[in-house]
Amino acid sequence: MKKVFAIILTLAIMTTVFASCAVAEEKVTLTFWNGFTSTDGDVLKEIVQRYNETNDKGVTIEMDVMPWDTFNEKLPAAIAANQAPDFVLCSTGYYPSYVKAGSFQDTSDYYERPTVNKDDFDANVVEGLRYDDLIVGIPMQLVSHYLFWDKDLFAAAGLDPEQPPTSFDEIKEFAAKLTNPSQNQYGWLIPVDSNVVAQYTMFAFGGNYTDETGTVSMLNSPENVAAFEWMYDVYANMKASPTDSDDNTYISGQLGMFINGPWIINGLRDNEINFGVTSVPAQPGQEKQATIIPVGFSIPKTTSPEHKELVYDFVEYWNSAEICTEWTQRCGTPAYLKSAQENFKDDPITLALSEPLSYGTVALKKTGVSPVARESLYPALEEVFAGADIQTTLDKYNEVAQGVLDSLLK
Repeated sequence: MKKVFAIILTLAIMTTVFASCAVAEEKVTLTFWNGFTSTDGDVLKEIVQRYNETNDKGVTIEMDVMPWDTFNEKLPAAIAANQAPDFVLCSTGYYPSYVKAGSFQDTSDYYERPTVNKDDFDANVVEGLRYDDLIVGIPMQLVSHYLFWDKDLFAAAGLDPEQPPTSFDEIKEFAAKLTNPSQNQYGWLIPVDSNVVAQYTMFAFGGNYTDETGTVSMLNSPENVAAFEWMYDVYANMKASPTDSDDNTYISGQLGMFINGPWIINGLRDNEINFGVTSVPAQPGQEKQATIIPVGFSIPKTTSPEHKELVYDFVEYWNSAEICTEWTQRCGTPAYLKSAQENFKDDPITLALSEPLSYGTVALKKTGVSPVARESLYPALEEVFAGADIQTTLDKYNEVAQGVLDSLLK
């Protein structure tokens, strides 16, 4: 009897050991790179850690956070050496070179999962991460740009603090009333080293950097000439914009109106600015346009199919109404899921942030904005504001912009 009991006990121990080994073998570590080095990165770490502690897949995500310059230096080499992370975050400013190199897998099959509701994403949000037939990532965050106004400065200037301008004609009219250089107060801001305001002014008049294909420069179009004439009038004739500015200018309480992204909101609140925010208007007869900047979960071509499915599990966790709502509340970005937007129906600021996501487009999607703006838009602004002829200047820099495009599109 003792011998039988000993055999049974031995079998039980062996079964326990084998079961433990099986559980151990099921545990998986996924590696995750991104460039979220600011306070939003702390929130991201919290959410990842929560997933690590609660998921039932035995998955642990190890996150490596680095500056974006370092990220874009390390990732191509890691992919080439078959040492890439399982997944990364990337934005439309960086995607073109990775798409050209075939660095990332197609992620369209994510939306085929039975537990994923593709209709919860605005179709425009999904399309923002499409490059030809490749859906290069799944939304993690989406931002755009907005018109902010200082309600207290509006009231002091005799303007209705609850009624922002509805066209660029009104922006000019309001800017004149809000400008008082003797008090270092200005109605508008046109930086010469940022593409955003110039870009939205071109949009307002029906212009853009390129034609619809993204391959032919249109910097010298009649619409853009009209936009530059408007900017010159506000900047040089009305002197309604400061000539020098930095990030602190936006939160100084000395700007009546400006265009910026949602990242400025916490600074405005910290400085007790009584502000409003809305989508950037267009001129009468023109459709409103906006730039959207998607950040996507992307999967390098070196990631195995098994790990890809486990990445999708985490991405599905992220793209829940609960996490999207939390990210919006804590980081100030717009809610890009319709189910999460419902949680902000009584919050006019957050609802305003989500509006351009339904019609915005990715600027210069095939090449990225920075190289074209740096070589053509910025010097054109400086020369025009110094008094150069607008059409002649834009003709000159249209050729420069086309050369940059041709080089990047080779």
